[in-house]
Amino acid sequence: MSDLKHQTIRQLDASKAECEIYMRKLKSNLSGQETRLKWINHYIFLKTPQELTVEEIEYRLGHRLIIKRS
Repeated sequence: MSDLKHQTIRQLDASKAECEIYMRKLKSNLSGQETRLKWINHYIFLKTPQELTVEEIEYRLGHRLIIKRS
């Protein structure tokens, strides 16, 4: 950082462009990791057993249940 003070305009423009490219790459990587985390959490939720009442199951299914014992 301290070398910026002593750079010419041309060098500063090059440093700026390099910095912007690096920041775009970081943003892209971060976005990809956020998407990956979202899917990880989604699959954790799907694979985790849940305790539900009959009423909750009926609500999720959208219709009533009749439970028979075999």
